[in-house]
Amino acid sequence: MKEKILVFNVLLMVVSIFYSLFLLSISMFGFLFLCVYEMWENKLSFKKEIKSATPFIVLSLVFWGIVFSGINSSDLSNWTRHLRLKLPFLFLPFCFYVLRESIAKYQDWIKIGFLATCVFSSIQVLVQFINPDTVIFEIAKGRSLDTPVDHIKYSLFIAFGVILSFLKFRDSKHSSRRVLYLFVAILLFVTLHLLAVRSGLVVFYFTALVLTLRAFIRNPSFVSALVIATIVISPFIAYKTVPSIQKKIEYSLYDFKMYRQGKGDMYSDSERIYSGIVGTKIFKESPILGSGIGDLKDACTKIYTSELNKKSVKYPHNQFLFILAGMGIVGLIFFMVGMYFPAFYYRKNMEDLFLAILIIYLTSFAVENTLERSYSIAFYLLFLLVPMCTLAVSNENR
Repeated sequence: MKEKILVFNVLLMVVSIFYSLFLLSISMFGFLFLCVYEMWENKLSFKKEIKSATPFIVLSLVFWGIVFSGINSSDLSNWTRHLRLKLPFLFLPFCFYVLRESIAKYQDWIKIGFLATCVFSSIQVLVQFINPDTVIFEIAKGRSLDTPVDHIKYSLFIAFGVILSFLKFRDSKHSSRRVLYLFVAILLFVTLHLLAVRSGLVVFYFTALVLTLRAFIRNPSFVSALVIATIVISPFIAYKTVPSIQKKIEYSLYDFKMYRQGKGDMYSDSERIYSGIVGTKIFKESPILGSGIGDLKDACTKIYTSELNKKSVKYPHNQFLFILAGMGIVGLIFFMVGMYFPAFYYRKNMEDLFLAILIIYLTSFAVENTLERSYSIAFYLLFLLVPMCTLAVSNENR
């Protein structure tokens, strides 16, 4: 019964990442409840498990960096908002570690549930192409398709879905399942390209290339070389054949032209450039501790209004620069160790899915403050912690 509740709770989390922040909060509390019950029922002791638990514990440094930044944050209200946002980094790794055996046992259910949600949501997106001319016109004007969550984060989810379905296709031993996974991969691949979100396309092709190169290095073959060549030329083919991608590139060039003319106030790429300028300036003013994460919004507002003469105020559209501006070099150290120590710890037997989620988020950090949305944090932690649970159980059994 306990395992059934756990599976339901994980699947609820998967669906809520796409559709409901309220249900996402419920699923978070569900993990806490299950964790406490597991500890009480089995009278768990962690004295002998500290080494195995280390990568899970270190993940919490992302949260503790926010706590530390409260030292030089005068706006405590905004600081506590950032604290609440990063709270999953404190308790979810611990909960997943306690429940690791059950999560590892049902990892396939979690992956299939995610793919099913991707397929369902992609159909909702693709229905908009009933009137393709209207959709292409909107994209040409810089607008995006209607998606369950922010279109940039959604494109990352779909990019991960394509990778996951290809991995399931590769590893499945049943011909009928292989056909099903291939169909899902093609459907999500088409959805990703019709969305024409550059972040999603870049992270997909880069992740696919890294994973294929990794396979080629381990076991050189003609098939792997052919796949690598296909990945390299596919973006050019997509640009020539997918109208939505063509219009998006044309709009991006127009956007950059407006920025160079000083008219980029209402254009997304120009806003990214302005936010980068502002973030860099804030970091230079206080490189060690930053502005204080609670005061970052006020620091951005001051530079936007007084120096750039802009009314629209944005946080830096770069996760690393966001951390540097708000928390300085000290905060970035907390962040980098917390985020990437698990990869270092499991480097010798890291599976492709683990590597894929790391690459997707690391790449997206260059152009987005990806971890400043609760559903994006939940997605990252879920698909980082699931393979970590599998690896932890495998190491313990070994």
